[in-house]
Amino acid sequence: MKKTILLVLAISCSLLTFAQKSYTINGVVEDKALNNTTVYLYEYDDLLSSVDDFLKENMTVIDSTQVKNNKFKFTQKVPKDNPVLCLLYVPAMKYPFQVALEPGTIEVEILKGGDTVPYYSTLKGTSVNNDLDEYLLKTIREITKLSNEMQASSDADKFQEIIEILTKVSTDLRTNTSLLVNKYIDKKPLGEQLLFTFFELLEKEDLDAIKSKLSKETLDKLNEKQIMMESQLESLPSLF
Repeated sequence: MKKTILLVLAISCSLLTFAQKSYTINGVVEDKALNNTTVYLYEYDDLLSSVDDFLKENMTVIDSTQVKNNKFKFTQKVPKDNPVLCLLYVPAMKYPFQVALEPGTIEVEILKGGDTVPYYSTLKGTSVNNDLDEYLLKTIREITKLSNEMQASSDADKFQEIIEILTKVSTDLRTNTSLLVNKYIDKKPLGEQLLFTFFELLEKEDLDAIKSKLSKETLDKLNEKQIMMESQLESLPSLF
């Protein structure tokens, strides 16, 4: 009898451990036009530099599903022992979204934006995704709202007011990005992925301080990406 009880306990613990190593993404979309479209989860590419590059890449698909009745769902085993970023993408959307894959239930909401940014997202449910939303997405949602208001406004005073708010919110975004990256920089691969994704939002002194903590391999990869981004900016046509 004692052996049977111990065996049941061992199996229960094993099942519990397995369950804790899985993630579920419950998605809700506001736009009915996204129904019957495919949602993809892609492995993260740390040299990803633009949406055009994203569309051209032969990237590895982790999973895919369809939007039905304004909802979609993924359930998979967590690919690594530590949280890892992936890219959630619907071809109808302009930009992919970052989601952290970690054990638990992740709630994603894809909301309609406007002409400037057609879609944006909310994240919650697990530790890293809560932080992504709190430190970054909440501020990005505010910037999206203000950008769309500015695009639609013909009132000069209102336009100037929005510009001033945008300036403050953009400063907040830089501060929050620094807090987020520094919080996870020692956790691999997540910290490096966050750095490679958002380093352009960091102030120079913050970026230099983080660089001093990196391995030579990681620093070389980051410098490679910086050079690539600078080259792309130089190739853009002048506005003046």
